[in-house]
Amino acid sequence: MKIPKSFKVFASTINVGFDNVRLSNEGVLGDCSFTDGQINVCNEYKGEKISDCCTVDTFYHEKVHIILDAMGEHELSKNEKFVEVFSRLLRQSDDTAQYEPPEFKHKSKFHK
Repeated sequence: MKIPKSFKVFASTINVGFDNVRLSNEGVLGDCSFTDGQINVCNEYKGEKISDCCTVDTFYHEKVHIILDAMGEHELSKNEKFVEVFSRLLRQSDDTAQYEPPEFKHKSKFHK
């Protein structure tokens, strides 16, 4: 899976970048700020390469923090156990998603 360079949450653009040196110095693999519209992740930690899988896991973890903060759920965003489990489930749902060919139109009883 690729990590996007940006995405939208409500009307806010969230930029995604790599900041190996600062994050390594702080002892974390990622951080984020909804207010600043930024997610930072590592693909190297203290000079050692981090697996792509771990980097993507970190991105999803920070993305969940961003979404919860955007919703005003600051206390829930501080619950690292919740954020970690939710981020793993969100990634799994994205990784295993199956799509119809582009010409397929979804039919719904709500859209005639």
